[in-house]
Amino acid sequence: MSTSERKEREVVKKAALSLTPMIDVVFLLLIFFMVGMQFRVFDRQLRADLPRGEGSALAQEIRVRIAVKHGGSDAQPQYYVEQVAMRDEAHLRSTLRRYASIPGGREDPVIIDPSDDAWHDWVMTVLDILNELRFTRISFKQ
Repeated sequence: MSTSERKEREVVKKAALSLTPMIDVVFLLLIFFMVGMQFRVFDRQLRADLPRGEGSALAQEIRVRIAVKHGGSDAQPQYYVEQVAMRDEAHLRSTLRRYASIPGGREDPVIIDPSDDAWHDWVMTVLDILNELRFTRISFKQ
């Protein structure tokens, strides 16, 4: 082999292009966009509390507080709706029924605020009444 033929082969070897790094980059971009598309699907499933319409007021919050009525050997529940004390469960039910009868009232957020010593049964009573009256946005005070 002559010297000129060796130089041509070396030139050809140096001119060869390696595709491996380019393929790696393409696969990384492919993985990046596939993962990004999964987040897009998740974003569409989130609920957002938006105003009801132009010019209408935002929804009124209905606060239901559950405390322990002191005075006696048995612990009794004391319910409050918007800081107004309820006499008993029937009074609580009728008050919440009035809120539900207001147009759009069932879509108003209801926030349940049990005291630290409130019984689970009392909270379930309030949840049952709200479910019976078909309130849709129920949460607990954080």
